[in-house]
Amino acid sequence: MSNIIIIDRTNEYSPAGVHARGTRILHHMKKRIGFDLSILNRTDTGTTVYARKLFQSLQELEQEELEFIPLYAPKKLASKNPFIRPINFLLELSWLFLLLPVRARALHLDLIHLPANTISPVLRKIPQVCTIHDAHFMINPEGRDPVWRFYARRIFRYSAKHAGRIICGSNSARKEAIELLGADPDNIEVVYHGLVLRESAQADREQAAGLKPFILSVGATLPNKNFEALVKAYAKLYREGRTGGHRLILAGPPARGHQSLLETIASEQMEDHVSILGLVSDSLLAALYENASIFAFPSLCEGFGFPPLEAMHYGIPVAASYAPSIPEILGDAPVYFNPRDISEMAENIGMIISDHRLRDKLKQAGLARVKMFSWKESARKTMSIYRCLLGHHSA
Repeated sequence: MSNIIIIDRTNEYSPAGVHARGTRILHHMKKRIGFDLSILNRTDTGTTVYARKLFQSLQELEQEELEFIPLYAPKKLASKNPFIRPINFLLELSWLFLLLPVRARALHLDLIHLPANTISPVLRKIPQVCTIHDAHFMINPEGRDPVWRFYARRIFRYSAKHAGRIICGSNSARKEAIELLGADPDNIEVVYHGLVLRESAQADREQAAGLKPFILSVGATLPNKNFEALVKAYAKLYREGRTGGHRLILAGPPARGHQSLLETIASEQMEDHVSILGLVSDSLLAALYENASIFAFPSLCEGFGFPPLEAMHYGIPVAASYAPSIPEILGDAPVYFNPRDISEMAENIGMIISDHRLRDKLKQAGLARVKMFSWKESARKTMSIYRCLLGHHSA
């Protein structure tokens, strides 16, 4: 007697069965977007904030045709030993030239977004979107390792010329990509970043309140952040009796200009009036913003510039340099100064300290300005770039 097998397809054609089958087909049809989050292995900077917030916002968008896959390079070795630096450099090279291409093919990716200035020269068949934040190192190379500069000049230029599409956070960054890196102007999209919002804990609010009154500045102690000039401007105000009792608080991770900054503070005899907090938690940073009287941003160059926007969100009047991209992002909300003119910097900060009407005006202008910046909108525009590139690549 032969065996008879009866296949029951009743459930397959029920509403639930049709939905499940449709979901499987839709999942199969989804385009797979790899997003390189290797930058998150480094110390927190504007680039790491951008990568983290954009990826999160892309995942939160309501859409069904794209699937986002995070990609991570091997973690670099954490050590101040100078012999570790070349090992980390080799790890970075191995990611772009070997491990990322292998990973991309294994995951059957349709597109890759690299959010930190470079693409993989090996990936020729998979379109790559590259976010170029700036090319400041080509203008201001001081403090940079010569080997890194040699490599960066070549990989940045290669990326600018061979990326499927380039994203820049400002028109200033776009100009640098064109003039310094040789990017095709028609291949660049300017997409403004969003605003970073943080929450403070009670203990951090109490710590920050204990520092009042104070002028705040935020950023890594890099030469281009120009903190030495800010210390000199503050020292000038102090000697003239115009600080209004305000201390100067600097918050951000130690970097190449840290030792020189300490020496400037000592030479100006400001050790009792200037505090360097180093890298602080998001909670403490939020508390500092909540309690600061004035925010000073003396940077010599920025691709976008998150800190002054964050300060404006908290209603802090801002004094900022008119270096590249800063006026574009901040508009008419701050008081501007020449970042290389100590007297002008001191005068404008002192003016905010002494004029309460000006402080109120800057506060309201800042609160209005920050409404222009949204991670959701940034993610939407970025996704539109993905779709356009995928459509062009498949045509």
